[in-house]
Amino acid sequence: MTSSVINFDKKYPLVSIVMPTLNQLRFIRKSIHSVLSQDYNFIELIVFDAGSTDGTLDFLNEISKTDRRLKWKSEPDFGPADALNKAFKICRGEIIGWLNSDDLYAPGAVNRAVTEFKSHPDWIMLYGHAEHIDVDGHLIDFYKTKEPNERPLKEFADGCFICQPTVFFKSTFLILQGKLNVNLKTAFDFDYWIRAFRSFPNRIGFVDHVQAQSRLHKDCITFSQRKLVFIESMGLIVKYIGDPPVHWLITYVDELHKGRSLLSLGELKSELIGILNAISPQPSHTGIQKFMQLINQLK
Repeated sequence: MTSSVINFDKKYPLVSIVMPTLNQLRFIRKSIHSVLSQDYNFIELIVFDAGSTDGTLDFLNEISKTDRRLKWKSEPDFGPADALNKAFKICRGEIIGWLNSDDLYAPGAVNRAVTEFKSHPDWIMLYGHAEHIDVDGHLIDFYKTKEPNERPLKEFADGCFICQPTVFFKSTFLILQGKLNVNLKTAFDFDYWIRAFRSFPNRIGFVDHVQAQSRLHKDCITFSQRKLVFIESMGLIVKYIGDPPVHWLITYVDELHKGRSLLSLGELKSELIGILNAISPQPSHTGIQKFMQLINQLK
């Protein structure tokens, strides 16, 4: 599967959608359908599979024979960020989206993104509203999205306000922004959005519409790797922004108690100190120091 140079149609620019996957046959059918059933036909869907053994490859082969907009490849990778970087490299589209194989595009999402980019030629990236759905596709709640404002980096300190599947960006953004950080296993998207707002604070737009549905289930990164999500996200806040809010520590304590039987005070202190050392081995930031003080005051 190779890329080629194409002449972009200014009226109907090609949109490339990349989709990393591994053993998600139960979800990928609907995810692919949500892409190929969009009311915007100038789409290529690039699926990068990491070696599925659940029938996903047979399904991809079947669909690609009937819809040439779907291209796919299966090979080992070093995680989702690595697969995405490989997929981005062969995208031919002027506009690029990224949809995980358990998430869904809302009807009309691609058309709305294209329309907004045409209306705002200075925009290099955009995102929109999203819904959380469960394993069966039922609505859980709405993602806590925030529109771009004058202090976006400070807003990131409270958490990621961009729902990943709602994001679209121009191909030039990839050249300027660079690759996803493959050293991050869970928060590579959070890192990417922070870097984007640091580099292009006035060139990121917003679609005031539900653009996607993000599926929450026991195997998704958000739930299955909560500890690592916390460590990596907090580390990014310390790296790019500064003092992290105390609520991060409180949230993590809640997660510890949800995941196991009641911890002893000694176990709790040990767990939290280990987390904070992983986030910042040199606790020079005021926020980290405050966390340490709170832990030492536990009785």
